Amino acid sequence: MAKEIDVIIIDENENSRKFVKEILNSINGLDIKDAGDFDNGLKLIKQVNPDITILNLFPSVENSLKLAQKITRTYPETILFATAPTATPDVIIQAMRAGVREFLMQPFKKNELVEAVNSVIRSKKQKLEKTSKGKIITVHGAKGGVGTTTIATNLASVLAEHQKKDVILIDLNLRLGNSALFFDIKPKYSLLDVVNNIDRIDKNLLKSTLPTHSSGVRILIGPSQIEEAESISASHIEQILTLFRDIFEFIIIDTNSEFDEVNIKALDEADKILTVSTLDIPSIYNTKRCMELFQRMGYDQNKVLLILNRYSTFEEIDVKVIEKTVDYPIFWRIPNQAYSQILKSINAGIPISIMMPQSKISMNFLDIAKNLNGTHVKEQNDGVSGKKAKLFQKFFGKRGT
Repeated sequence: MAKEIDVIIIDENENSRKFVKEILNSINGLDIKDAGDFDNGLKLIKQVNPDITILNLFPSVENSLKLAQKITRTYPETILFATAPTATPDVIIQAMRAGVREFLMQPFKKNELVEAVNSVIRSKKQKLEKTSKGKIITVHGAKGGVGTTTIATNLASVLAEHQKKDVILIDLNLRLGNSALFFDIKPKYSLLDVVNNIDRIDKNLLKSTLPTHSSGVRILIGPSQIEEAESISASHIEQILTLFRDIFEFIIIDTNSEFDEVNIKALDEADKILTVSTLDIPSIYNTKRCMELFQRMGYDQNKVLLILNRYSTFEEIDVKVIEKTVDYPIFWRIPNQAYSQILKSINAGIPISIMMPQSKISMNFLDIAKNLNGTHVKEQNDGVSGKKAKLFQKFFGKRGT
């Protein structure tokens, strides 16, 4: 069988290394190499540029995390797994920030490691397939409250109604999502129902079962009970998205700002990530950190598109100042709409693109949809510089960013 995936194991513990190799040998199509120390590990990575690197963080967690960051920055195409016999939540968070995609506790559970590797294999196969499958657009906020749900729901609405696309909106705010309320819909079925029946779902029946808004958008929400969110894993999301690519032309995913395994899977699988920020220092600060993380995760500027929400031409800050601050280009600016109008739209459960179709913000959503659909590209003019620009430069300059 032809080689599909290169795997490198970096682990000072020989027994641990052998155990991982034994598990991986049960998977067809892998070319496995291992190293007992960091230097030899880096040499192997340089030679092979592997699809997967498995790094044991112990015994030196600090040095291992530095190596993890170096690997993801220098070789962004490799998917990095981290392992450890013990790990505090802080260590796991640091590992994720360093670009680790999967964190596997020791002693290993064979099924977890096998599923993690198989997930990479499936993703690689999907990228190699030249098909006209549906596009996944994940809307991600640099922090809470920046308007991701408003953007996701209105974008889905205009793609379905004006661009005549077959669209589904998936709410991945699994515990406290409310995108269905923005459409005034109370879905009978949830993600959990799809997960529990994924192997026997009929595609045509699924489309007819999912609630459909008058705009044409179908909606899939998180579990009705908050605690049931724990039942949904990253592998479930991958299965659902693989299924939906064959059914829908656009899959819009509304996520929160967390970097948990479910959201990371939604980011990994996305064709486009719309990262949403606003013109306040906490948002800009978090945006810079997100863009740095995305770079370590191997996402390029074609995949990650920065959206500046609630933008006003009267703001005393030049767009170029923000771009310089976060070291990333702004893809789109969504104009600030009177809060009372947005609130009225949300409370009525009617997307503002439908309630006020001729408004500036509604026309802006239509332009984004056209752009993402490849039918229209519109340039936006910059704002004006002023005192706030100096405030941004002063604030971020102090922090060495």
